[in-house]
Order: sequence, then structure tokens, then C-alpha cells
Amino acid sequence: AGGMDGVSAADVERTAGLLQMQTIVQGQKVTMKILGHCFDRCISAPGDTLAFQEQQCLWNCTQRLFDSEQFLVRRLQEAQKQKQAMG
Repeated sequence: AGGMDGVSAADVERTAGLLQMQTIVQGQKVTMKILGHCFDRCISAPGDTLAFQEQQCLWNCTQRLFDSEQFLVRRLQEAQKQKQAMG
């Protein structure tokens, strides 16, 4: 089996695995950033439990930010594709 310039299938798989891990870690960073932002916005004095209003606020806040994040990611991917198509 002829590899790509001496790159084995195992190397390719390992690289794909690392990229996937990186994507997951990035996603978690974004999630933590969003949660932190919303927590600061919605919860004035953290107690043992969250009031219903605080839960609602957190939910709405995180949903909006996640939607924005997804939108931005899609826009960047589209821009990247267009750049590759032109180049």
C-alpha cells in the first residue's frame, strides 16, 4: 500500500484524533466562557440553590450565546471554503 509521502495510516489516524481532541477542548473553553459570562450576568449572590428566575436567565443567556457562537463558526468555515476555492 503506497502511503502519502511515507505517512502511515496510523500517523493520519493519530493526527485526526489529536485534531478532534483539540476541537473538543476548544468547545469546552467556549462553553466555560459562556457559562462564566452568563453566571455573572444572572446570579447576583450565589447560594446553595438557584432561584427559578436565575435558572431561566442562565438558560436564555447560554442559548443565545451558543447560537451566536455556532453562527460565527459556520461563517468562518464558509469564508475558509471560499478562500480555498479562490486560491
